[in-house]
Amino acid sequence: MLHTGIEALFGRNRDGHRTRHIFHLRRHHHAQHEHKEEQDHLAKLFLTKPKLEKTILRGPIFAFTSMQGWRSTMEDCHKHLIPLDNHSWKLWSYFAIFDGHNGIDTARNASEQLGIHLINALNHMLEKQHDDTVYPDIPIHSYELDLQQLHAAIKKTYYDLDQDLRKVVKDESGCVCITCLIGPEKIYLINIGDSRAIIISNDGLVLAHTEDHKPDDPAERERIHEAGGKISKSTTGDVLRVENQLAMTRVLGDFAIDKHIVPPMADIVEYPRNLLASFIILACDGIWDVMTNEEVAQFVIHRASTNKLEEITSQLLDECIRRRGTDNMSVYIVKL
Repeated sequence: MLHTGIEALFGRNRDGHRTRHIFHLRRHHHAQHEHKEEQDHLAKLFLTKPKLEKTILRGPIFAFTSMQGWRSTMEDCHKHLIPLDNHSWKLWSYFAIFDGHNGIDTARNASEQLGIHLINALNHMLEKQHDDTVYPDIPIHSYELDLQQLHAAIKKTYYDLDQDLRKVVKDESGCVCITCLIGPEKIYLINIGDSRAIIISNDGLVLAHTEDHKPDDPAERERIHEAGGKISKSTTGDVLRVENQLAMTRVLGDFAIDKHIVPPMADIVEYPRNLLASFIILACDGIWDVMTNEEVAQFVIHRASTNKLEEITSQLLDECIRRRGTDNMSVYIVKL
């Protein structure tokens, strides 16, 4: 039997993304064995009390914090590169969170490989743009790049990564990914799935944000149906799912599903690195499940003048636990 301390929790679980309350389960008039199956399933996904220990990192311009929380395993991974490299991209930096599901193999391998793929793709783009004449010690600025070529290079990176993951991932896992590429003049927010990034001003205004890739989005529904996929609810009270499995529509991994249906197709949000932009916040859906963009922005800004960044990231996860967040939680805050 699940511990009473997690009654009224299970707002969404990472595998199921369904609203589940213990008292709600008890009201259902299902057969007794179905109750037991449901509770056994929840017991595998969740702990009887949350793991509140945190991984906390601090760098010159960022802080990162993660927590396992109520989940039985930690399936989030992360990566940052400051600078992106020591050559052409020495003025650039990179941050990414990989939110795994059904295992951690995809998230772990993706976190290790994406930065490498991205640097290679950007260098290849430079060679094409400059007819193979690249001076590696001269730093690249955003205004020197062809926007269309840059976006194409970034998007291709995720497809190439997904092909490589197919060769090395040993479980049935997948992951979503939120990435931030920061250049001298521009910021690029890149997402696949339902992790999210926001750029905020010093008064807490959300200046830009990514859009989650979810089955309830009309454009995603149309794309999936055209690819031969289906969107449905597996049980009463469940959320919409792709192929009766995933509650997100774009992923890395998940190779048991036709990749035309759930491709690693990244969207890119571009924003100028100007005086308005003060912070970038990247987080997995463990945060966004219980806090809105605006709530997170205000939470950070209200503490920015009196707290260190690592204190703010830590306090943010505590707030999500207080709000009954039940998922793994990972967050970067980057100061511009």
